[in-house]
Amino acid sequence: RRCLQTWTNPGDVILSPFSGIGSAGYVAIEQGRKFIGAELKASYYRQAVANLRTAERERGRSDLFAAD
Repeated sequence: RRCLQTWTNPGDVILSPFSGIGSAGYVAIEQGRKFIGAELKASYYRQAVANLRTAERERGRSDLFAAD
């Protein structure tokens, strides 16, 4: 949280090449940033998608995964 808030601005794109369960993406969305992440492990990817959808809902937007 602190790093994203300190070194990025709302609307910036945050890249996480090893996303895990999407923690950085969750915080990025929470703080009004955009997020791009990559994860090889299927179970982590599925959890990241669920976490990012939750962040979008909590923020009041639902456009992140509109193409799904």
